[in-house]
Amino acid sequence: MSKYGLIGKNISYSQSPFLHKIIGDYEYDLINVQDKEELKAVLADTSYDGFNVTIPYKETVLPMLDELSDKARQVHAVNCIKRMPNGMLIGFNTDVHGFKESVGDRVNGRKCMIFGTGGAAKAAAVGLADAGAREIIFVSRTLEALRTNMPEGIQIISYNELDKHCDTQVIINATPVGGLDTIDKSVLSETGNSVRVFAALELAMDMVYNPYRTKFLQDARRLTGCKTASGLEMLIHQAIGSRNIWKSSNNISLFEKVATSAIKRKMLARQLNIVAIGMPGSGKTTIFRRYAHELKLKFIDIDQMTEELMGDTIENVLAEGGKGEEYFRQIEHQAVLEASKNNRAVIATGGGSILNPVNRDLLKSNGIVVYMKRPLNMLATKGRPISQETGVEELYNQRDSIYRRVADISIPNNETFGTSVDKKGGKNSYGYDMKVFVFHVKAIIEKYIFDIAGNKWV
Repeated sequence: MSKYGLIGKNISYSQSPFLHKIIGDYEYDLINVQDKEELKAVLADTSYDGFNVTIPYKETVLPMLDELSDKARQVHAVNCIKRMPNGMLIGFNTDVHGFKESVGDRVNGRKCMIFGTGGAAKAAAVGLADAGAREIIFVSRTLEALRTNMPEGIQIISYNELDKHCDTQVIINATPVGGLDTIDKSVLSETGNSVRVFAALELAMDMVYNPYRTKFLQDARRLTGCKTASGLEMLIHQAIGSRNIWKSSNNISLFEKVATSAIKRKMLARQLNIVAIGMPGSGKTTIFRRYAHELKLKFIDIDQMTEELMGDTIENVLAEGGKGEEYFRQIEHQAVLEASKNNRAVIATGGGSILNPVNRDLLKSNGIVVYMKRPLNMLATKGRPISQETGVEELYNQRDSIYRRVADISIPNNETFGTSVDKKGGKNSYGYDMKVFVFHVKAIIEKYIFDIAGNKWV
């Protein structure tokens, strides 16, 4: 069987092995490379029939190859390598194809801006030019780095000049900022800027695909109302392009048109967390703990995680003489930040976790947010100090509008689980009723994933 791999640095987050398992009949490895010498050694390993290349080696690899395709030469970056029968290594660039497929015709005649300096940014520039962009501007912290090997006719500015280009209609983030290790950041916030300055913005695209809704995309959607696109579709299209190069197949367009949404659905189901929000006592922790058990997924209880970080119970911290709610919320935020960096986990939040707007963005970044809505007279209050102190009705009035705004899905929980005493899990027992409800929730979540997989925009 043929064998391929992804060359990169610190790429444990990558979903590429799973993606290539879907689209190809070959082995596919993650190959973590630390430096140029190690890169040369990997390329010399003839057990591999080819490679994909990602950050930071898309340009570094160029002089190590025997030949470049026209598109790779134009971009001056390689993301796909094929080993020929005579041992030659030929470099290709399928990022351009992937980019063009993901943005469609929305860039034709538009003023476009790219954040980033590497091979992905240059592929985006070529893709924009091919798709008819009216104007292309590169933005970088290190201008001199961009002045070499750049496509012709492209402006280069610094981040402190963004306000001179507030009429930009399309922005592409081609930096790694906003990935899982920097999930709470965007390149704009890190450089002291805001997407709000771009009043004419029509489309914001992030080449980062994990998380699915980066901070950059969430800010762009919230502050400008523009369309937003994750890097996931680009990842799928460039992977299919790589597969076709390795297999010498020309059947690109037909396969992509038929398969893209189905592949995207499988990728999202594997990547996205399930995040339960709702009032204290709504059953979200109990139900979603069972959900994780039935589907064999990792379960994270934000309250429990917060208590572990505090080294004390929430009840003690909030009690008179304790460290207080402000301290509790700070530690709770740390728990939310770490939990949000997971893939395909089930996360049960504390009832007040989403009061912090930053937490809301974190939970949505790579999560399907499910509002578990239970009638007020059915909410449990025992052991819940905030519910007891504030009162359930007042707490609901404070939070319900936030829950509804944040949620991707709302699910009523009017159930009384277990009207029989059958301990073996028979009909109407607690275990039976809980399992039935969990699979009802599962069906709703799967329908949501199906719907978003068929939509190009995030």
